[in-house]
Amino acid sequence: MKRESTYALSFLVLLLSSIFFFNLVYPFDRQFLSRFAFLSHVPPNNDSQKLPLIGDCDYSGGRWVWDETYPRQMYEENCPFLDPGFRCRQNGRKDGSYRKWRWQPDGCDIPRFNASDLLERNRNGRIVFVGDSVGRNQWESLLCMLTQGVSNLSKIYEVNGSPISKHKGYLVMRFQEYNMTVEYYRVPFLCIIGRPPLNSSNHVRSTIRLDELHWYSNKWEGADVLIFNSGHWWNPDKTIKSGSYFQEGRRVNMSMNVKEAFRRSLETWKSWALHNLDPRSFVFFRSYSPVHYRQVH
Repeated sequence: MKRESTYALSFLVLLLSSIFFFNLVYPFDRQFLSRFAFLSHVPPNNDSQKLPLIGDCDYSGGRWVWDETYPRQMYEENCPFLDPGFRCRQNGRKDGSYRKWRWQPDGCDIPRFNASDLLERNRNGRIVFVGDSVGRNQWESLLCMLTQGVSNLSKIYEVNGSPISKHKGYLVMRFQEYNMTVEYYRVPFLCIIGRPPLNSSNHVRSTIRLDELHWYSNKWEGADVLIFNSGHWWNPDKTIKSGSYFQEGRRVNMSMNVKEAFRRSLETWKSWALHNLDPRSFVFFRSYSPVHYRQVH
């Protein structure tokens, strides 16, 4: 895959959510972003001066603005690759005003998304999402957005024949016409969760091995774009209170707090990325975000 294609797709993923970019592997050059035809121009806002498209713009700095021309429908909830649990309106959400907010960078306008051109530019490529259900949401959204550029949906399929709904493990969706895959690996902690060492305390039901990345990691190597997310499961309820403690080497640390454990797991992830990913790969990482569900009393 050409380097320009990698940069372009990564920018798209950034627009899908507030993803934090770690410049671990390759330097980021914003000049490339203005050169892609698959991102068509967004009409300028009401500011008197027309803003540049991208160029030398820091699009991470800006504000949310109300836009009556939104939403621009990217896909319908009947998309066959959307898990039933993630179909907000079909599951009873009545308000739609949240869809009229868009991100406006301080010094430029965000381009539009064009599915067919993105698919062509990423022919023979791999896009990999790794993490918890936040990453799964992003993965499914991108799949549905890309279907707008495919005339025959039967040529998009899971390579192992696995169903999307309520699936654990990993899923690899192939766009046959483009020999391109968009993959999701469910690894909420990024690290291995396993049985505790012999003679561990009776309080320890399992351990999170902070110094060992999940064994799926060998499948992530060679991807052109990787989007990692972890954070929501790093809380006392999902770890210590449920009997999952933190392990390094053969030692279980019963006193380590969750924040420190999370930090050490990210050091493991960072070291793996630096030593195992192709220097041409483009890597994103995101941590916490607002919860994507709410309890109704």
